[in-house]
Amino acid sequence: MAKEKSNDDRKKQYDKKRAGTRTRNYTAIFYPEDLPENWKTMLDETHVKWVESPLHDKDLNADGKPKKAHHHTMFMFQSVKTKEQFIEYLKDLFGESETGSIVGVADPQPVQDKSALIRYFAHLDNPEKVQYDIKDIIGHNGVDVSELFKMSMSETLDRMIEIEEYIETHDITEMCDLAVMVRYEHKDWYRIITTQSTMYFNAFIRSRRHKKQADAILLEYSDVEVNEETGEMTFVEKKKQEVSE
Repeated sequence: MAKEKSNDDRKKQYDKKRAGTRTRNYTAIFYPEDLPENWKTMLDETHVKWVESPLHDKDLNADGKPKKAHHHTMFMFQSVKTKEQFIEYLKDLFGESETGSIVGVADPQPVQDKSALIRYFAHLDNPEKVQYDIKDIIGHNGVDVSELFKMSMSETLDRMIEIEEYIETHDITEMCDLAVMVRYEHKDWYRIITTQSTMYFNAFIRSRRHKKQADAILLEYSDVEVNEETGEMTFVEKKKQEVSE
């Protein structure tokens, strides 16, 4: 129970750190039919680096009805911005509706993982969705899209910490179990496990397994003495039970 609480506390701290309040990278959904014909040029003229997805014109809602055609986008500012500043940037370009939303634009959000987002532009990790051609992912104002498919070092390290915490929380002691558990639910982790850090996670899991075995032996052959004054616990050799003849 204590271990699970410790893992939960670490996860909350990690989520808090990742959430943040300011970042350079944001995403939003653009609906061309609600925007001026030159909406892309309007964005280009701000000189902010940005990327547009292929036109998602074949996506379906849960009820099977077609979704409104849209582009996913990612914006990469030179300096950090709040979400509110990003929204104001878009409102200045396209206007504000009566309800306070951005005209023709929805769901502005900070980007947590640029590589994962770019892959989502073509649904590469979502085989249940319509697949779009990565050649139709377009970078603007000097963006090299091919570089965005590569996860940065900091993003990779963040994912590796997430994987370690997952292993600890679920008490995984075999590499095959980890692969089975994450291959569909956490495909960004799966890429790291199977292509970048296979040896490391094999060693990490093996080390945990050996430690658990050593701890089990220690408990089997040791008693615990508790100092009543300090509460300090000390492992001592178990007393052998006397066998009466």
